[in-house]
Amino acid sequence: MSLKPIKFSETKRSQKELKSKMQKKAKPLLDFLPPYTYIVSEGTKTEPNYIIGMTDKINAKYYDLSSGKRIIVHGTGKSTKNLLQYARKQVEIDFPQATVVWLMYDKDDFPLDNFDNTQHSALTKKDKRKYKVAWSNECIELWFLLHFQDLTSNVGREKYRHLLRKYCGYEKNMPNIYDILHDKTNKALARAKQQYESYGDIAPSKMCPATRVYQLVEELIKYL
Repeated sequence: MSLKPIKFSETKRSQKELKSKMQKKAKPLLDFLPPYTYIVSEGTKTEPNYIIGMTDKINAKYYDLSSGKRIIVHGTGKSTKNLLQYARKQVEIDFPQATVVWLMYDKDDFPLDNFDNTQHSALTKKDKRKYKVAWSNECIELWFLLHFQDLTSNVGREKYRHLLRKYCGYEKNMPNIYDILHDKTNKALARAKQQYESYGDIAPSKMCPATRVYQLVEELIKYL
């Protein structure tokens, strides 16, 4: 074995080769960075807990390349009627670099006009950012239930929760709800899409049961 010292030129070449390999490895991620996204939820726990289960993983994956988070989730406690107005103001404070804003909200007991108008106002808003909606009619538990079964008729919020307790020991505001459901995400996506598209072009308030949460999840899951 030679005991000759490594030449400086060889050391420099090795470092250059290592740097080149690291850059090549990082390039696919750089070419596929998630857009800066702000997700505003009507609820303060259930919806944020689920979505944060996904976004934490995405933010961790791209953190070093972005020098920070790509996605922020904010639970508000605001009513459906005020959610869009609140989001437009708050995004400038919390995450001004955001190019996409998602509104997550439920039908629950809110007036039909409020529910329908929130979608219309968000999707037609002339703004420097793109606004999208991820509503559930009646509630987010519908999206959770679609991980386990199809649903073609409205059985009500309490029935959703009853079935979820049987399937997975569900409790409202569970912090680990995403981890419980994530291995069934593809099934839920297929069911929710088929359910939503079966209604055709009618007002959101008339689509029950239905949810557009699957569209938000479809967008996020690409970056996991």
